[in-house]
Amino acid sequence: MAEVAGGELVRLENGRTRDEVVDWLIATATPDLVVGMDFAFSLPAWYLRERGLTARGLWAALAGEALTPVMRERGLARWLAEPEPPFWRTRKADSGLRPGQEFRRTEEVARAAGYPAKSVFQLVGAGQVGRGSLHGMRALHRLAAAGFRVWPFDPPRPPFVAEVYPRMFTGGVTKSDRAARARAVTALPERFRPIAASTEDAFDAAMTAIAMAAGDPGGAGDALEGRIWGC
Repeated sequence: MAEVAGGELVRLENGRTRDEVVDWLIATATPDLVVGMDFAFSLPAWYLRERGLTARGLWAALAGEALTPVMRERGLARWLAEPEPPFWRTRKADSGLRPGQEFRRTEEVARAAGYPAKSVFQLVGAGQVGRGSLHGMRALHRLAAAGFRVWPFDPPRPPFVAEVYPRMFTGGVTKSDRAARARAVTALPERFRPIAASTEDAFDAAMTAIAMAAGDPGGAGDALEGRIWGC
């Protein structure tokens, strides 16, 4: 978790669980708070339309562990171990996805710009975002109920939450290389450099928060699929 105020990095911490981060945000939200979270905020529109879901309906279904009848019966954790198509964790060929169904439009834009965005339907492998996104959408349900706006489904008026893709803000740094991370954070306040270089998550948080503070999310996004900040 990284915090920027007045253009300066003022906090960088590790150690909270996902639920603890949500608890902290709800307890400490200020009228000018803008939050970036690194997971997909929705699924491709075709999937939602086939099931008569809005994005908020998707979050609610996941919060209730009831996106499908099988998930309702087994619970989210067991369902993730043996997901139903179009989600997959063994072979993409088992997903039944047809051309044009794998990605949201915002992910296609990111991929066209050279960023290797993954499909939310992918639940296994390096760089996959599916599992974290399904859990993250449950967090969005809690945050929205607590009064946070969720962009672009709501206007970007603080306090609001936006989807971010840290690779867009970290450049070509080899993030798995601690020495490379350390070289990339030399412009940060000295007290934060060790923790920023300590893990990929801390590095992503610091660099993303700084970039968010210097810009805005961009234009309107899709009311079903959402939109990555700046994409």
